Amino acid sequence: MFEDIVETAREPLLVLDSDLRVLLASRSFYDSFKVTPEETIGKLIYDLGNRQWDIPKLRTLLEEILPKDNKFDDYEVEHVFSSIGHKIMLLNARRISQEETGSQMILLAIEDITEKMRLQRELAERTRDAEAANRAKSAFLANMSHEIRTPMTAILGFSQLMQRDPAATPQQRKHLDVINRSGEHLLTIINDILEISKIEAGRTTLNPTTFDLHALVNDLETMFRVHTDAKKLHLIVERVGELPRYVAADEAKVRQVLSNLLGNAVKFTETGGIALRVRTSPGEAAGLRLVAEVEDTGQGISEKDIAGLFQRFEQTESGQKTRTGTGLGLAISRGFARLMGGDITVSSQEGKGSIFHVEIGLSAGDVAGVAKKAADSRRVVGIEPGQPKCRVLIVDDNKENRDLLTQALGPVGFELRQATDGAEAIREFQAWQPDLILMDLRMPVMDGREATRRIKSTPKGKETAIIVLTASSFEDGRKDMAAIGVDGYIRKPFRESELFETIARCLRVNYVYAEEAAGSLPQQSTATATLSAEALSRLPKDLVQGIRDTASGANLKLLLTLIGQVETHDAHAAEGLRELANHYDYEAILRVLPRDPA
Repeated sequence: MFEDIVETAREPLLVLDSDLRVLLASRSFYDSFKVTPEETIGKLIYDLGNRQWDIPKLRTLLEEILPKDNKFDDYEVEHVFSSIGHKIMLLNARRISQEETGSQMILLAIEDITEKMRLQRELAERTRDAEAANRAKSAFLANMSHEIRTPMTAILGFSQLMQRDPAATPQQRKHLDVINRSGEHLLTIINDILEISKIEAGRTTLNPTTFDLHALVNDLETMFRVHTDAKKLHLIVERVGELPRYVAADEAKVRQVLSNLLGNAVKFTETGGIALRVRTSPGEAAGLRLVAEVEDTGQGISEKDIAGLFQRFEQTESGQKTRTGTGLGLAISRGFARLMGGDITVSSQEGKGSIFHVEIGLSAGDVAGVAKKAADSRRVVGIEPGQPKCRVLIVDDNKENRDLLTQALGPVGFELRQATDGAEAIREFQAWQPDLILMDLRMPVMDGREATRRIKSTPKGKETAIIVLTASSFEDGRKDMAAIGVDGYIRKPFRESELFETIARCLRVNYVYAEEAAGSLPQQSTATATLSAEALSRLPKDLVQGIRDTASGANLKLLLTLIGQVETHDAHAAEGLRELANHYDYEAILRVLPRDPA
């Protein structure tokens, strides 16, 4: 029976005696090594017939894999067979004792892994090539990010400054809104491409903060109700169970995931409606899980398309027909969800609609942090009286960026100087001794890293705050900056509130805000102030009531139609109402309308 088992084994097997002479061999051994039984049986393993095994180390290897304590290991050994060329073999040996005679045999299994090793080497080479290509792609995207973000900083920054100008006309504000929306859209596309690359490289990080979950859901409902109303679709938002208000997670990524799914639902639904259901469930380690479902009655997704739905640059047949999007949204959304300890799954029936199921990890929020965030969003108009003068050195090789920072900080009360590269920054630092340096990273002559390192190496430099403002995406992480002594880090394009908050944290400076300067709460919009209560009171009663009802229902399309009727009575009032409507500021419209129209 033992002989039958050995002879019919699929792998090459040899049975050796204690002197390493061949007792038995499997048929597969003869086939693999092209030898005959006459050349094999009774022969030493080192010399099988006329076909010499060129294995000088075979005896040593066999002694290693046949230790006296009967503990055996697999050995991967390179062999050269004169008759069949170069081979790589895996040897596995085990002692077998015969109970009747007490003698021992050795069962030696020989596996030809030449092809396996060739594939492994080929895979390793391809992996190295892919990693090199990925590094090259990352470097290219980082450079492109810098080149695109630099002009975008000027475009969005100056448009924000112009919006603050009280002399701007409603028409100019409308044009600025278009500039801002278009710029933000372009920036979103850029960020999508960069984000998917960072996800692939495992370099995406989370920035958890406390935020108002109720407000986030309300924002999504308000934002997408405009789009569903425009397409005459129903929008249902359900908050299931006791939904906690303040939670901690990466708010921007949570918002992006849900916005992307809702946006897709609106895009591919022509009749019926869309539902967003949100609830929380217990998570790991006393945490929470946000569970959301986005259901639509749209075109549905075929089984063929579902297989590649979350792949980057992949679009469904419906997406290809609409010619919209980059094919990155769902890949990024799933990457974010998994990064936050969750996932996205989908079920769909072609022609009937889809349900996207999202789970995201949350934790309990810090209510005090929310209050601080709200305070930081106020508009800064000056430095609080009684504080020492603050000197700020602006270092950037781009003139538009320097001018933007100068116009943002100068009117507030900061003393400013400029430098165009790192070497000039060091000279200005030595001569002027600023309290704060706003440092770009990529500059000619000397870059911001080297300039920061040299400044921070001096006693005075250790006391000087340095905030990096960079348009780069990949290589300029916060951890890298902390290593060279940077006190703050802002990515371009940035919002004014982020700039002022970071400066306040580094310099411990207190500000005067717009509402404090006016002695009252801030107004929602300049348009609110320019809308005359007297002019609105002269509008027809049914028209005012219609605007009130439509604003309450957040029906933008009908609201703009009614505002068009206002234009025949008062063009100035119509322009102010239209501005509020375009900002989706329905509450402000309700506030300015007369309560008891005549």
